[in-house]
Formats: sequence, C-alpha cells, structure tokens
Amino acid sequence: MYRSLAEDDTPMVRRGAGKNLGRYAEAVAKLPYGKKGGNSGPVAKEFVIPGGKDESIIKKSVSQDSKNKVLEDVVPIYQVLASDEQDSVRLLAISNSGSIGCALGLDGNLTNKVVLPIIKAHSADLSWRVRNHLAKDFAVVAQSQGFHENSFKADLTVVFDSFAALLQDFEAEVRTSAVENIARMSQLGGADLFKSHLAPLLPSLAEDPVMEVRSQLAQTIMDCCDNSICTALTDRVILQDFKPLLEGFLNDEYSEVQIHILSKLNRVTHLLSQMDVVVQCILSMSKATNWRVREAVGFLLPHLTEARGVNFFEENLFDIWMKLLMDQVSDVRSSCVMGTAKLLSATGADWIQSQILPRYTEVCTGANSYLTRITVYRSYSNLSLAETSLTKELSDQVIDLLLRGLEDPVPNVRMIAAIGLGELSRVTDKGLLNSKILPALQTSVTEDEDEDCKFFAQKAIEATSG
Repeated sequence: MYRSLAEDDTPMVRRGAGKNLGRYAEAVAKLPYGKKGGNSGPVAKEFVIPGGKDESIIKKSVSQDSKNKVLEDVVPIYQVLASDEQDSVRLLAISNSGSIGCALGLDGNLTNKVVLPIIKAHSADLSWRVRNHLAKDFAVVAQSQGFHENSFKADLTVVFDSFAALLQDFEAEVRTSAVENIARMSQLGGADLFKSHLAPLLPSLAEDPVMEVRSQLAQTIMDCCDNSICTALTDRVILQDFKPLLEGFLNDEYSEVQIHILSKLNRVTHLLSQMDVVVQCILSMSKATNWRVREAVGFLLPHLTEARGVNFFEENLFDIWMKLLMDQVSDVRSSCVMGTAKLLSATGADWIQSQILPRYTEVCTGANSYLTRITVYRSYSNLSLAETSLTKELSDQVIDLLLRGLEDPVPNVRMIAAIGLGELSRVTDKGLLNSKILPALQTSVTEDEDEDCKFFAQKAIEATSG
C-alpha cells in the first residue's frame, strides 16, 4: 500500500509518502521510539552516533530479518521517491536518508549500495532546494550510514566529497545549510578528513560575500572547539586552521558575526595565550558602539585573565573592566557582574581584596546613580558562586559591605543587598551568620519602610535556614 502511495500520479500524495518515509522505515526495522514517543519525527535525528550506547541500540534492535524486510519493502520506495520528477518529493526522500541508514542497522555493506549513490547524486541535483535539504541534514545522513568504521574509509571519503561540493555550492542558502554541519562532520571524519576536505575551503567561506554564510561559519568553528560536540580536532589544528579565521571574524563589518565568536571564545581559553591578534581585537572591541559586542567582551574578560594572568589584567584589562561595569546598558554591566566569580577563581581572593574591593568601594561611594550601587552589590553576591576560592577574610569583608547596603536610602539597593546576604550566607561560617547577618536582616524585616525590602529580607532569612 505504501508503495502505491509513493507511485501515485498526484504529487501531493507522493510528498506525503516522502514526508513519512523515515518513520515508516524505522517502524519496519522495529527501531525504538524517540524521546518524544511514537508521534515524534524520525528517530535517526535523535540518536548520537557513531559510537556510544545509541549505536549499540540500533545494531541490537535491527536484526538480519529486519534488514531484509527494509531492503525488500522500503528501499524500493526510497529509490522511487528519490528519483521523482518533482523536486519537492526528492527533497523529502533525501532528508530521510539517515533513517534508511538506521533502518539498515548502520550496515556499511548495505548503505554504500543503497544510500551512498543517492547522497552523491543529490549533492549535485539540478534543484537547489534538493541540495539545500540534503545540506541541512547532512551530518545526520552521513553519520547514519556506518561508514565510521575503518573498513569503509573509502565510502566515508566519498561522503566528504559530496559535503565539500555543498560547501562550495553557488547558492548561498545551500552553503549556509552545509556550513552548519562542519563541526559534526569533523567529529565523524576526524582530523585527517577535516584537513583534506574541509580546512582548504574555510578561508573562502570566511570571506563569503553573504553575511549569513560567514555568521554560520563563525558559530560552527566555535562548535568545533566544544568538547560536547567535537573532540576530533587537536589544539594544533585549531591554532593552524581556526586562528586566522577568528582574527578575520572579529574584524567583520557585521556585529552578529563578531558576537558568535566572542560569546563562545571561552571554549579556547587555554589557547588565548597563543592568539595575540585575537586578544588585541577583544581589547579594541570593548569600545564598540553595539552593546551586545561590549556585553560579550565583558563575559570574556575573566577567561582572558585566566589565560594571560593577573599582571595582564592589571596592565590591560582593569580599566576596561571598570568601564564595562559602569556601562549605560544594563546587560553590559551584568556581564561583569556574572563574571565576578570567574575573576575570583582566576586571580585569587587576596588580589580581589587588595585590588577589586577598594575600587568597587570607591565607585559605590561616589556613585551619582543608584544603578551603579546595585551593580556593585550584585557583583559582591556573585562571589558566592566561587565557593572554593572564597576565603573567610574575603567573605567577611564582602558581607560588611553588603550590610552597609541595607542602610542605603534607595529601596532597590537595599533589596539587592538583602538578596546578596542571603546568597553569601550559604558559604559563610555560623558565627558571622548569627552575629551580623541575621540581626541585620531581622531589623530590615521589622523596621524597613518598604514592603518589598521587608519581603526580600525575609526571603534571605529563610535562605539561611535552608
């Protein structure tokens, strides 16, 4: 019956058959449902393969009888739909190639005859829409064929040839979709196939005239540095092939491209000591007119301190840090607030006491705006997240500063101070908690004129007992 639908004279019916082909193939192979149950999309897109328990689940679930059933009942339908005269049908069939590979139990001896020729043909399809759909799901399709085993290295090379063709496609939409898969394809092919097939294409993609291509490439090369996505590329490869790209992206005319790099540059913190040009770009971008760029720089400064050391922070970053801390945009100030704990971990409690607290106290005392005081007190509170680096001496001093905040004339400041005391109470000793923190908070609950201040002071007291 399903085959009759796939060969129906009406394109709309064939499109319906193509849309559900993946779920049909997986059902015939008796693959388990995905995380969303039987009504979810193809299971192939939810598996993390190759390697790990997902691969073993597929191979155990698909018996030889199931493979034969798929070859007999599903593969002919797949081939018919993949060669349909309507590109809207072909693109649906090619999108489900990953499910066909899973339904065949990731058996490379079968998929290299059934799926590989279709991948190769459709990477050069006359319709850009077909190429685009293949490019969107290319990593899912490629990893589902079982070619990651050494005996199928030649087949995997053919897959990478097709992927390289999509990366060089003359349609920008296709290039953008293909670029998104670079990190997962690098993990699949390893450093050798990355160097031979992908690395030579990166410089031209980084200079692509279409901003969307550059923006997507900026994201995906940072994903290549994320161990949860790709572990196949060594630091040497990253420095050799990615460092020039990072330098170019940080000088891109579009802030969106810059932000994709800045927001994830902490993934290569350990390499920043070998990226002088990148570091200089970061310093210059602290004055960017786009506040999102300044925000990303604020998040990055503690990581840069970790890579370059305390002396580098004192000589090059301290003034930038203070300016961002008092930025007119709240989110920029918050980036420094949320990085305070990381800064403590990178510099140590003694340095924070001797260098940061005096500057923060000075700023807080001379502030014309209550927003500045709120920012400083929030920074103090954030120190509680670096519990392993927070010494008793630093904790005591910060708590004394927050206690002053409970007496601020502005209710919003008093609320922030109360919240901060509640957070720091988790990491302070019982003596200080009972002698200073609780009495001050109880006084706020009973004597403060503002109802919101009373509420947050009470919440802080409850947090101390939790």
